Amino acid sequence: MAYIKRRKYKSKVGYQAIVRRKGFKTSVKSFETKTDAKKWARAMERKLDTGDYSDYSEASKQTLGDLIQRFIREEKHKKKKSWDRDESRCGIICKDIIADTNLLRLSSKHLAEFRDRKTKGVGPSTFNKYLSLISVVIDTAMQEWGIYLPHNPCRLIKREKEPNPRDRILVKDEYTRLIDACRISDNKYLKNMVQFSIETAIRQGELLAMRYDHINFEKRTLLIPETKNGEPRTVPLSSKAIDILLALPRRLDGKIFPMTCDSLKFWFGQAKRRAKISGFRWHDLRRHACTLLFEKGLNVPEVQLVSGHRDPRVLLNTYAKLSAEKIAIKLMERG
Repeated sequence: MAYIKRRKYKSKVGYQAIVRRKGFKTSVKSFETKTDAKKWARAMERKLDTGDYSDYSEASKQTLGDLIQRFIREEKHKKKKSWDRDESRCGIICKDIIADTNLLRLSSKHLAEFRDRKTKGVGPSTFNKYLSLISVVIDTAMQEWGIYLPHNPCRLIKREKEPNPRDRILVKDEYTRLIDACRISDNKYLKNMVQFSIETAIRQGELLAMRYDHINFEKRTLLIPETKNGEPRTVPLSSKAIDILLALPRRLDGKIFPMTCDSLKFWFGQAKRRAKISGFRWHDLRRHACTLLFEKGLNVPEVQLVSGHRDPRVLLNTYAKLSAEKIAIKLMERG
């Protein structure tokens, strides 16, 4: 039911349209003329009759920054393992002028302008992560907080084309030079960490989190209780990987490699400079390891078991850098 209420102010007269319907939130809006109030009331009643009713009043009171702050306050971002990165990105977005944009007015135009500002300092992959984060925040507001919007504007803007994945591995005598540089390093764990990573293809975070109670020497396996995709996995250990573990001094705290990400970055960078190796990152050891596993004759499911890749396409397209020359030699040997 709709009715019009006359409101008298000090200098003028206004009209308030009120639409009530059982099961729906009461809608109220003020107008200068009675005619405008009636038109709005009839339009609202038509929406209620057809079931096409959304109350955008809450969205009109919010900015994108308000949503992002609530998203962090309610710890919605902590559902992901890499939540600290999303929290950092949220802080950066809130410092941009897009955070002050009214949610109901937020459009692909604002997002395009945000893209133009951000891509001056970051690459396309990083911008796509910002866009995805904003999209998740808006979806959360629409699906969980009851903030109605006509649509999610993030779905209207084209994502930036990302560069081809890295394909760097150790070539020629780089492995020997790197190991020699690690051997004379002041850090006594560095050489073992490099070699163990190549033997197991584990990620840097998994390597640093390893503990002796994760190792089953009898079954020759390593349990990784927390991985990037959120599920534990068991990695088979080669004879060389077992030898590396047995040669290490035991620590009372149970950690195998007592180092932080920052200290590992420092020592590994120093070793690379000493070995005169450029354009190589720690994560490239994982690609190098996967490539060696394929060269040893392991099939895709077996390498997946070791590396933990869910999607074999990612493993084959990004983490396998096979040598055409080596395959040609195998073909010759097999006649």
